[in-house]
Formats: sequence, structure tokens, C-alpha cells
Amino acid sequence: MKIAIVAAMKEELHPFEEHYVPRKEVFSKGPIRILEVHENLYLVQSGIGKANAAATAAWLCDKVQPDLIINTGTTGSFNENFALADVIVSTKFGYSDVDATGFDYAWGQVPQMPEFYPVDQALNEKVVRILQERITTFGIHNGFIATSDSFMSSIETVQNIRKHLPDIVASDMESTPLAQVAHFYNIPVLNVRGVSDYVGGDAPDTFEATLELASKHAFEAVCTLVEEL
Repeated sequence: MKIAIVAAMKEELHPFEEHYVPRKEVFSKGPIRILEVHENLYLVQSGIGKANAAATAAWLCDKVQPDLIINTGTTGSFNENFALADVIVSTKFGYSDVDATGFDYAWGQVPQMPEFYPVDQALNEKVVRILQERITTFGIHNGFIATSDSFMSSIETVQNIRKHLPDIVASDMESTPLAQVAHFYNIPVLNVRGVSDYVGGDAPDTFEATLELASKHAFEAVCTLVEEL
């Protein structure tokens, strides 16, 4: 199985580079870097945000053609029952900042595209089972992580998203564009992220304090999956 591990920030990708030691860089443009560990494992820095993630996914799916993409890094939790630096595995991908409801689309649905990009149920259950069996030092959770181009520090924004997407458990800035582009190529995507903050006014300060540990736990979870898959 050819796996590509994608993280937005260098701080999130750095543990993987130290652990797997890539042998060459196969692509670099702007914030995007694609590193080959060997023919069946690639490490990818996408840069932050939806546009960077979509550009990364297009090049990765077209040129590398992985069998599985694992998006990782950190996430802001909508659920305060999840401890900081716990890990969340996405059940589906969708946007929280798209509004074409005036044309009878669902909230979050890009016109002429699916409302959500679900993770295959059997794959999701297998991933969660592996992580819960193998990892005991931090929590493993399962739920809907939505994507937005906004960092969730605005209370008003958070309240609006909760109203429209009541099943949301966390937010990131890259995973859904990766899944959307990979959907064109029939390539499955997993999203495995460490909780860096709780959405709301304190999120930026908490993010800075928790980034390293949340990234470390996401790294441990993804390495566990790579070994198993």
C-alpha cells in the first residue's frame, strides 16, 4: 500500500521527518513540499488553508497516486469532553463556511458537489479499533471534523457553525479540500488530528501552548496506523 502523510505546518510534519528520514524531495512549490521516504511512503507539507490543501492534493493524486492519504496535525475541538492533546479520527469531511443555501444546497455544500465526503465505515471502524487497542496514554475519539478557512476564535462564528452542523466535534483548515480532490481520483482519505485547543476566544493562546504535544500525539497515532496498514 502506498501511503501519503499530509500535514499543513512544518511543526506538524517535523516528527515524521525525524522518524522516517525521507531520501529525496520530489516536489516543492510555495509552502508545499512532497518528500519520498520510499516508494510506498511519502511525507507532505501542504501549507495552511483550503487553497494550499487543494493544490497539494491535485499534485499528489496525479503524480504520486497514493492508495491512501492520511491527513494529520492539530484541530480545534468543539467538544470540551475531549482532553487537550487527545486524538480525533474523522468520520466524514465537510465544510463549515460554505453557504449556497439560497440555491437549495445544504449548509456547507459546495454547489454541484456532494454535501459530505464520508470515510468508508469499515475503514473508519478498523482505524479506531487499532488506535484504541494500541494507544493507552491519551484518548482516541471519532467524529465529524469540519473544514473552514477561519481559525475558530470568534464566539459568533462558533455559535453559527454549531447551529448549522450540530454533529461537529472539531475544526481544521485543510482536510475537506484534500478529500474533495481525492474523491475525483477514488483515493480514500483519513484525518487523524490532535486536539490543540477548544474553539472560542482562548483558542489562539491554547493552540500555542498545546501545539507541540497535540502534534506529537497525532504523530504517534499515524505511525501506529502506518505500521498496521
